[in-house]
Amino acid sequence: MPSANGAVAPDAIFGLEYRVDGRRTYRFFALEADRGTMPVSRGNAAGTSFRGKLNAYSEIVRGRIHKARLGIPNLLVLTVTTSEQRVAAMLERVQGDEPVFLFKAAGALLSPCNGLLADPWQRAGQPALLIGQPS
Repeated sequence: MPSANGAVAPDAIFGLEYRVDGRRTYRFFALEADRGTMPVSRGNAAGTSFRGKLNAYSEIVRGRIHKARLGIPNLLVLTVTTSEQRVAAMLERVQGDEPVFLFKAAGALLSPCNGLLADPWQRAGQPALLIGQPS
């Protein structure tokens, strides 16, 4: 997906359907698998950083580019990364941003499916979110 901060290509895009009182609602997710190979942020704009990727996603969400390009009404960005320390560094960089960024250390996933849906995802300045639940 394009943005002024550069294009991003998620590792996966998926949606979940929730049923509450006979009503269907949906959430859509871009999944980023961060291997820790690039710094979370840089002092200069010349090099790549994970923060740059988050800036691009932020612009996509604010501009509703996901709706125009993919036809999906909402988008949350899930990042699975290498350690709790890296999660903490990422959370520091998104303080004050909209709560569309969710983070989890790879070790926190008990299994790819169960951990993804059943375990909480951390957000900056917000309570953790269980994406397997509708609220």
